[in-house]
Amino acid sequence: MDVELIETKEVYRGFFRLFKVLLRYRRFDGRMSGPVTLEALERGEGVAVILYDPERDCVGLVRQFRIGAHLRENRGWVLELAAGSCQGQADVQAVALKEVREETGWTPSVLEHVNTFYISPSGTTERIHLFLGIFDSRIPPSASGVLEEEEDIQTVTIPFPQVLEMMAQGEINAASVILGMQWLQINRPRLQARFMTQPPS
Repeated sequence: MDVELIETKEVYRGFFRLFKVLLRYRRFDGRMSGPVTLEALERGEGVAVILYDPERDCVGLVRQFRIGAHLRENRGWVLELAAGSCQGQADVQAVALKEVREETGWTPSVLEHVNTFYISPSGTTERIHLFLGIFDSRIPPSASGVLEEEEDIQTVTIPFPQVLEMMAQGEINAASVILGMQWLQINRPRLQARFMTQPPS
C-alpha cells in the first residue's frame, strides 16, 4: 500500500468543498512516512475550449469578473477560455459544447479533445479537459452567460499574434489561456494546413 488514509474530514461545504486528510505515504526510500495532514479543495472536473479561426488566424476569448484575481491585485476582469464545470456529467465534450454556446453563442464546426490536466494538484482535485474548437469569427457572438446564474461575460476576438503579445505583457495571465495558447502556437501551422480553404504556402 503506497498511501494509507487514516482520516478524512469535510471541513467546509459551499460552492466548493474542503477536506482535511490525515495520511501516510510511501517515501522514495521505501519507508512509510509519519502521519501527514493535508488539505484539498474539491472542485471536480471542468472543461475549457481553445476557440480558433484558422482562416483569419484569431482566437475567441471571454472576459468576466473573477474574485481571486480581484483579491490578489484588484484586477478582477480576466481574459479566459470559454470554460465551465462538468457538475458530475460524464460526457465532457457535450459539456464543452454547452459552455461555448452559453458563453459566446458560437457553435464550433469542429470540437476535439487536446489534453487533460490538473490545475494545482498540491491543493485541489480539479482537473480540466482542454478542447480545440474551430469557429468562424465573422459570426457575431450572441450570448453572454446564463442570466439566472448572474453571469456577465464579454466575448472578444483577438488576432493570434496580438494574443502572444498580451501574454508577454501580462495582460493575459490565466493559466488555462496560457497553456492553450502555447499549444496553439505549436500546432497552428498544422491546423491552418488542415482547416484553411487555401493553406499558407
